[in-house]
Amino acid sequence: MRLLVSCIPYDGGKSGISTYVREVVRALAAQGHELTLLCEPPARKEESEKFKVESEKCGGERPKVQSSTFNFQPSTFNSVFAPRWTRRAVFSMLWHLFVLPFWLRRHRKEFDGFVICAANRRVCAWYPIETTATVHDLANFHIPGKYSRLRMFYLAHVLPFFAKRAQHLVAVSEATKIDMVKYWHCREKDVTVLYNGLTGEVGVKSWSWRTDRQFPLSNSNSELQLNTPTQNSNSNSPTPTQNSNSSILYISRIEHPGKNHVRLIEAYSRLPRSLAEAHPLVIAGADWKDAEVVHEAAAKSPHADLIRFTGFVANEDMPRLWEEAGFYVFPSLFEGFGLSLVEAMAKGIPCACSNNGSLGEIAADVAITFDPESVDDIASALRRLLSETEAERAARVARGLEHIKKFSWADHAKGIVGLMDDMRRASSVSRLFGIPVARVTQSEAVERIISFAKRVKLESKPAFVATLNVDFVANAVSGWPFGGNDELWGYLRNADFVTADGMPIVLLSRLLRRGLPARVTGADMVPAICRRCAEEGLKVYVLGGDKDAVSEAFKKLHLTIHLRQGYGGQAQPPNHLTTILVGHDDAFVKLDEQQPEIVERINAAKPDILFVALGNPKQELWMGRNASKLDVGAMVGIGGTFNFIAGKVKRAPKWMQKSGLEWIYRIIQEPGRLWRRYAYGLVKFSWLSLLHVLGKYRGV
Repeated sequence: MRLLVSCIPYDGGKSGISTYVREVVRALAAQGHELTLLCEPPARKEESEKFKVESEKCGGERPKVQSSTFNFQPSTFNSVFAPRWTRRAVFSMLWHLFVLPFWLRRHRKEFDGFVICAANRRVCAWYPIETTATVHDLANFHIPGKYSRLRMFYLAHVLPFFAKRAQHLVAVSEATKIDMVKYWHCREKDVTVLYNGLTGEVGVKSWSWRTDRQFPLSNSNSELQLNTPTQNSNSNSPTPTQNSNSSILYISRIEHPGKNHVRLIEAYSRLPRSLAEAHPLVIAGADWKDAEVVHEAAAKSPHADLIRFTGFVANEDMPRLWEEAGFYVFPSLFEGFGLSLVEAMAKGIPCACSNNGSLGEIAADVAITFDPESVDDIASALRRLLSETEAERAARVARGLEHIKKFSWADHAKGIVGLMDDMRRASSVSRLFGIPVARVTQSEAVERIISFAKRVKLESKPAFVATLNVDFVANAVSGWPFGGNDELWGYLRNADFVTADGMPIVLLSRLLRRGLPARVTGADMVPAICRRCAEEGLKVYVLGGDKDAVSEAFKKLHLTIHLRQGYGGQAQPPNHLTTILVGHDDAFVKLDEQQPEIVERINAAKPDILFVALGNPKQELWMGRNASKLDVGAMVGIGGTFNFIAGKVKRAPKWMQKSGLEWIYRIIQEPGRLWRRYAYGLVKFSWLSLLHVLGKYRGV
């Protein structure tokens, strides 16, 4: 599949979103998809080269760096950059919203789908191609003052409005999905939960306390250094080299108050000195918003000499950092997932974490959980974690190794592609009132029905084909204050093939941006189906309809075929249609009674296609109730089609058919019979359509 993957924002490769981007790109590339990466504009040439190297590590070929004007050239693995003026976040947001959609529209034929890796940060105002948008968290609703006022307003009011327009939303945890339903007012069925995967390999560390390594110190070059820290004045204090792989590790960017470093430091400060000396606190991560508050809290701690900041740790140095850790703590006030928690479990490291949001969900029964807003609760959890027996610790590690099996980047990537496949299939229909109306032309519809008729009858029942018009909607669909017929609606919603037999249906689909290409009526399809049956040697059977009308219709169809095949001037043209019609049953059908003899007569004739001409809703109800008993390839509800073909009822002029005014012509023809039905149907259809367009119709 050809996918455009938005890698914006990348946060310089120093955040959880950065990890997500790298792992998703790696997983998609490994599964053989053709990827084009949409990237932030590099500030300097060396940054561009660095990103190309990172991209190569994700499993693709060396990317071709395009200009910021998006001069696109397809290749196996490309990188295209946003314009240079989008380096500032506010301009990047505006560019994504209002400029990127035009580029997507211009290049929509070059991609099968668009993957937005951080839809809680960047979205589009509209989506010209099939899009999955991944939401990591809605932390702004949980942590007041997390960002500036302008950004908080954007995240709370602007971004959700546009994000929900994506064809499908992905949440990385059930907690995030719940927040999307609560705060963004998404419908549950519109959000799919795909857990993040496990970064790194599963590998249980040795639990014999090693003395040949030292734990890391911070440094100005953001490169991991393994140096011995300054010794505590207490001469009995063990050196870090004596306890290096029993330290307490927390990996997170240094951000206050969201990541909750200050409360962790306060809780650690409450540990007995001897326990703290045995288990130094290592905080790994780059400085972000208000990081100075965290450093100040650490400096004031009575255990300040046992608290170490490593700064940003590069990927190649992460294994050494994990090796030095004996325990892992994750006290964040809110997380959308918590990647490092899963990685710690995979390393066989006992964990403690917050009990709120997704962390409690991801922790399950593996980690010790605590209230992240209570320093006492954090301190109690730390003491419990550090004081477990070897048996308790081994049991916790075993549970963690079993638990992490549900977290896989490969599965996550497959889930995204699966949604794309589902959307591609769904794009072949326009779902109106829950009814899947096929986006086909007349010729395509005819071929689809012929394919149903020709298929080997391995299915338990024939293909259900309906021609939807306003009358169908009025009879079937309910919506306050109008009632409906749930049985009929159920048959239509689950039909194998539905065409739009009315211009109001086509116009509604276009208002909903699910445009149908054309009106496809039974009156137009039946003659074409009969011609194709003659060519393929297929048989048809007619249930219902006036006997004289059916006979006259087939006579006219007979002449049409002869003229089309060039036999109009012959006295004895080949008789094709007398061979395709194998039966006509004009018995009075009673829906409230069992009439097995009708089904028996149909099956005895062995037709490939059954035309049911009983009118709506009777024909669809009969088809639905008897489908499992019929031995035919397809059954098609056609209403009064044969009356039109026979000329007993004259059709409206073409211009009225195309403009959606055929109903006026029909009322003029039979005012006494039709005006009440059409008036009620149009009023109800108009009301339901208004609800549908406004997004208030909840029956879909």
